[in-house]
Order: sequence, then C-alpha cells, then structure tokens
Amino acid sequence: SPPYSVFVGNVPYDATEERLRDIFSEVGPVHAFRLVTDRETGKLKGFGFCEFNDLATAQSAKRNLNGRDYNGRALRVDFAEDAVSGGAPVVGGKKSGGGAGPGPI
Repeated sequence: SPPYSVFVGNVPYDATEERLRDIFSEVGPVHAFRLVTDRETGKLKGFGFCEFNDLATAQSAKRNLNGRDYNGRALRVDFAEDAVSGGAPVVGGKKSGGGAGPGPI
C-alpha cells in the first residue's frame, strides 16, 4: 500500500532534502523525502528515504537513479525493505532476525 519507499544511500554529508527531492522528482511526483540525522549531533547519517505514491515510480527511481552522481558520490537507490532488512521483514523500523549480513542465499 502507498506510499512506496526507496532507500537512498551513499548521500554526501552536504546534501539537502530539497536538492534530492528535485533529483527524485525527475522520475515522478515525490510524496515525501527524508534524510536521516544523528539524534545527538543532528548531522546527516549519509542515507535517507524517498516516498512515491505508486510502485511504478518507485521502481523507476531504483532503475534510473541508482548510481546517479551527486556531488561526486554515486547514490545507492534500493527498495527500502531490501536495503534495511536484507530480506527480513521490517518491524517497527528495526531489523528482525539476528546478524548484520544478508539473509540466506
């Protein structure tokens, strides 16, 4: 169900949500864009999430914007569930199941 969220990684620390929203708007209307910051320092953590209203636009973002250059860094774009969980279901924002590595091959 909407919105459809994509993970955006390898984001430069001088990035702005406005600029990233502009980039992601190239594939379709952006429902929301959020850069994740460190709770204590307020500094960017180098990743964020872009939400789209439909799956086709989210798929287009992954296909067309993964590897896109932004201030000399190649953005990593993946479906949020895959990027955060390594395939395990995301429950309350935390990864379920142990281990930091990918799931069974």
